[in-house]
Amino acid sequence: MSSTTSYRLSGVALLVGSLLSIAYYLSEAFVPGNDLASLTSPLVFIGSIIGFIGAVLTLLGLPGIYLRQRQQAGIIGLLGFLFLWYVTLFQGVIIPFTNITFIPLLTSHLVGPAVVLTPPSTWIPFNILSMVSEVLGILLLAIATLRARVFPRWTAWLLIATLVIGIVSFVPFIPQALSNLVAIIASIAIAGFGYALLQPERQEGTQFMLGNIKKEAHA
Repeated sequence: MSSTTSYRLSGVALLVGSLLSIAYYLSEAFVPGNDLASLTSPLVFIGSIIGFIGAVLTLLGLPGIYLRQRQQAGIIGLLGFLFLWYVTLFQGVIIPFTNITFIPLLTSHLVGPAVVLTPPSTWIPFNILSMVSEVLGILLLAIATLRARVFPRWTAWLLIATLVIGIVSFVPFIPQALSNLVAIIASIAIAGFGYALLQPERQEGTQFMLGNIKKEAHA
């Protein structure tokens, strides 16, 4: 399979995955609360299936972002990709998967609401790592993208915007809906990467490489 075909497949996966993820986060805005009745509602079940599929497609497409700009982005781009891949796996795949499988299973066995609604203590380290990875992944990938000049710069600035809004969302009395807005903006940025992967390689990246070659020749 040629690299062009691989990039285009990654682009399609990112576009479709991002659209499904946006639909998932929008559906969460209509969930009335975090009680057991809400978490076992048909809306949450269907939304979780959509979010799960979207996240899996995004996981498949994310390597294309790194590979397209790997020479220009360097280690910063690699670290940003790895951190975001883990965040997508944990928050986008594993959490919706539990809503689809384990929560209905527990409720069908008449397990108490406290057990169903309380995450296991063994999740705490993975959750903390996920939050740290989210901040580092967005920041590093945005910096690498701005430096590499392979993808449109607005995708990197959107990632930075999600980071700023995400920090603001931790302030007390800020509506919970702001967290969903962060995820939606991030999905739009990922969709932008996907669309760029469907296009021919951008000239900026080539100029960047030529500039480095000229600098090394004069050194």
